[in-house]
Amino acid sequence: MSEDDKKKQEDDIKNKVDGCKRDPLDEEEAPFALCFTTRRMLSEAKIVKNSRIVVVGASDTSISFIEALLSISYLHFSNIILVAPGGLPNGHFNDKTENLKAYSTSYTKEELKKLMLESRVRVINARMVDIDRSDKNIILHDNTVVPYDTLILGMGIQDKTLNTLGYGSRGIAPLPKGLERADGILSIDDPYLYDHLRKDGTLINMLTDKKRVKNCVLYGRSLNTYCCIQGLL
Repeated sequence: MSEDDKKKQEDDIKNKVDGCKRDPLDEEEAPFALCFTTRRMLSEAKIVKNSRIVVVGASDTSISFIEALLSISYLHFSNIILVAPGGLPNGHFNDKTENLKAYSTSYTKEELKKLMLESRVRVINARMVDIDRSDKNIILHDNTVVPYDTLILGMGIQDKTLNTLGYGSRGIAPLPKGLERADGILSIDDPYLYDHLRKDGTLINMLTDKKRVKNCVLYGRSLNTYCCIQGLL
């Protein structure tokens, strides 16, 4: 740090400037979301867009698309729907030690919290099974019909090992045609992975029962596999 920088920092401390005691080399992000409103923003008219925009999947691409829409200052999108089995990824666990999958390279859990999508977007915890293009509807796994004006498909890359073997993961219901259910088999991309492996859940209690020792086999060598091992440990 140069002499000028040291002098400026001393002046800031004397004047009690906010953040004056922070190390200039500290790149750690503050643990809060800064929301502000100016007089201009209050008086500036916004164009309200009531088009039904349905986004399927909670991948980085889908969340980035929604963030881009919500960031347009002169537009207000009143009807954005996110359809994702399991809901938003930041709601699956509270502490990072409970994480069973690799972190996203684009959005961390803290960044997703700061976007506050739960209060700005309608989130439907469901799986899409069909698209009716003629009537512009999507069909969910519980036969719920969701109409749309604009449909965005952003499911992302998912593990298909079980599908190629003819099996469906525990949280997939109803099972697609041609797949069978096998008890105790889970995919790393199961939408309800954290519910199945929750603390004091049936599977965890079975794996931690000292009287009846059970084996847990993980297949693969991806980053998600190693993260799942670390999370279980």
